[in-house]
Amino acid sequence: MTPERILSDLIRLNTVNPPGNEIEVVKYLKELFDAAGIPYDIVEPERDRASIIARLGSGTKRLLFLSHSDVVPAGEGWDFDPFGGEISNGIVYGRGALDCKGLMAAQIYTLLRLARESRPLNGTLILAATADEEKGGRFGIRYILEHCPEKIRADFAVNEGGEEPVCLNGRMIYFIQVGEKGTAWSKLRAEGKSCHGSIPTLGENAITKMAAVLHALAGY
Repeated sequence: MTPERILSDLIRLNTVNPPGNEIEVVKYLKELFDAAGIPYDIVEPERDRASIIARLGSGTKRLLFLSHSDVVPAGEGWDFDPFGGEISNGIVYGRGALDCKGLMAAQIYTLLRLARESRPLNGTLILAATADEEKGGRFGIRYILEHCPEKIRADFAVNEGGEEPVCLNGRMIYFIQVGEKGTAWSKLRAEGKSCHGSIPTLGENAITKMAAVLHALAGY
């Protein structure tokens, strides 16, 4: 089983979200893991919205391979069947090849190969193929984090993100993303001093004070 074959198989499983139907990917991976003797858990918070979490090794240090099995709608203008998983000139075509069944296929192949070679691991390798990433993770990673976080608790994780590889001076360069944007909420308060409208110089205008702050933030 090659990574290209795995990716082609995954693409042929239509998991457009909505409705998702990620259970089809879980069934496929279940067969692979059963054949390889790899233990796993299936998390299905709602019918057909399933994730699968496999584990190899038993060391204290844990590495998480994280990916998602749902994809966005295919749209128009395809030269290949978006759910055909066709392989042409060494390239696998289809919806989800980049986001993110390609990553999933590489992670699955790695897990299967390590299991086949029976190499003792210094740590534990966890693979989580989750549902519902494209619509917020309610039935996928968010559900797992809220109800069974111990299943994916790890010291390090490899996930989608970063940049696509680029060719520079004849070498393929792969970027690594080590951070992610977040949200920071702030509350601003401006105080003024009231006065009669005929003599505004005796007062302090809270609105103009706040306007200056907002202008500075807008130009940051």
